[in-house]
Amino acid sequence: MADRGAGEPRTVVLLGAGQSVHVRRWASALAARGHRVVVTTWLPADPLPEVDIRSPGTVDRFGGPAGRVWRMLRTARWLRREIRRIAPDVVHVHSVGRAGLLSLAVPRATARVVTPWGSELRFAARSRWRAQVARSALRRAALVVPTSRSVTREVVDTYGVPASRTVTVSWGVDDDFLRMRDSVNPAAVRAGLGVPPDARVVLSMRGAGQVYRTDEILRAYAVTAADQPDLHLIVLAGHEPADAAAASARAECLSRVRAAVAALPGRITLVDRTLPPADVFRLMRASDVAVSTPSWDQRSSAVLEAALAGCRLLLADLPPYREMIADGLVAELLGEPLADRLADRLRTAGPLSPEEQQRNRSFIENSELWSRQVEVMRGLYRLIPEMPSGRPASVSMPACPPVHHADRPGMW
Repeated sequence: MADRGAGEPRTVVLLGAGQSVHVRRWASALAARGHRVVVTTWLPADPLPEVDIRSPGTVDRFGGPAGRVWRMLRTARWLRREIRRIAPDVVHVHSVGRAGLLSLAVPRATARVVTPWGSELRFAARSRWRAQVARSALRRAALVVPTSRSVTREVVDTYGVPASRTVTVSWGVDDDFLRMRDSVNPAAVRAGLGVPPDARVVLSMRGAGQVYRTDEILRAYAVTAADQPDLHLIVLAGHEPADAAAASARAECLSRVRAAVAALPGRITLVDRTLPPADVFRLMRASDVAVSTPSWDQRSSAVLEAALAGCRLLLADLPPYREMIADGLVAELLGEPLADRLADRLRTAGPLSPEEQQRNRSFIENSELWSRQVEVMRGLYRLIPEMPSGRPASVSMPACPPVHHADRPGMW
């Protein structure tokens, strides 16, 4: 087992969706570095090596709103008991949606770190109930760790979290992708999907759904495809949400994608299964252009991975994306109306030049490698003082390049 280091927590609980690729990625990374890692999740999840995954089971007594309330209360009671049994050094809450709500059941004496996800803060802006849950979860945290500076500022300005209890930490890019980058055979990847070898390939890489504005991407492509016969669109279905309503909305979106595939035979490829992260990266290496146009986002690992892969990046004009460009990322921002702007750009968008690809590769190597970000997070865990309230008055930040303090826009 790896050396944990003096004073480093031996037990970390991750509270989040057990099937989330992000939760599983963090759990595996921490376990590989010698921590005892327990994932507490409201639904059962596939096992992970060296990780203890716990859930309350899926027994339903009631349907409808009453059933949802009963299940949440049951899960909250279960979680409180589990935290007392585990006695973790740190509980890391992944999201301020359902995980944030359940985190209110964690005993107050337990130190906790909260990573808010940008989309949930957008939902909270439209719902008093969601906003109150987010505010309560964030204010109980010893440390709030968003992935982009714009979300860190929102946490401070809108939710009243002291700037001294916030740090911005990018999730970066898996080191394995850097090692495998030059071994990927783009022609073989294309052939495996039936994509023409000489096509200009545009990858809709964020999954299908309203939040990713898939319908607008399809509209833009339909406008452009008629006079751009070499243009080929690949749409990733992405992960199926655990939430029934979200899963239903995704299924409806996929039906529209299939209709677009039928309307333009041989021009659109739908990857309708969930790909492992390494296969997504291989597909990025086989693409010329990658599109990420969600309604909101943080410092997206998918965007950073596509940058390492060498794609030309066409991105929605969002604060986190502007941050990445200011930090050195080579990418283009698309204003509104999105479908029109994207259609115009797709007419001429092609591969990045070798010089631009190297700039993005250097950007990832110098500041966005996953192994460095994990060490930053482990360092932050060590900094959380053991206080009865789990709330340090202030936190001294480590001197490490990828970490951003809330009121300091530059890199440390």
